[in-house]
Amino acid sequence: MRLGFYLDTSAGTPANTEIYNFLNDNISEFDDVAVFYDDVGFNPVQAKFGFFNGAELWSFKGNIICTSPHSFVSALNVANKLNISYLFTADQKEEKNILELVKIARMGKVLVKNELDERMFHRITGVKPVNIHGLDVNKLKEALGG
Repeated sequence: MRLGFYLDTSAGTPANTEIYNFLNDNISEFDDVAVFYDDVGFNPVQAKFGFFNGAELWSFKGNIICTSPHSFVSALNVANKLNISYLFTADQKEEKNILELVKIARMGKVLVKNELDERMFHRITGVKPVNIHGLDVNKLKEALGG
C-alpha cells in the first residue's frame, strides 16, 4: 500500500510530529510513504520518507490523507489515481467551517483518531467517520482498504 499525507506546512507542529513519528515507526508496513506540503517550515524529526511540495502530488498514486479542508480540495484537483481521505481533528481551528466539513464528508472518507472527534464530526455533519484509534497502523490499513 502506498501512503501519503498532505499537510498545510512541513513544520514540526505537534500534529505533524505525530504523523512523522508514525510514518518513521511504521515505514516497513507500506510500499511507499510520502509527505506533501504547501508551506515549508522547520521540522526537527529526521524523516525516513520523502517530503515533496504539494505541486508534486500529481506524480503520486495511492492513498493520500489530507489534514485540512484546503489540502483536501487541492488533492481533489489532481487528475490521477488518488484514494483521498480526510483526517479530522476537532482541535484544529481552521476545521470549524461546517459547510466545508459537510462537503468533505460527502466527497471522501473521513478518518478520526479518537471517540471525541468521531462524535463531534458525526454531530456536525451527520456522517459517521472511521475511527483509526490514534494512528494505529492496522486500523489505518483496514480503513484505507489495504
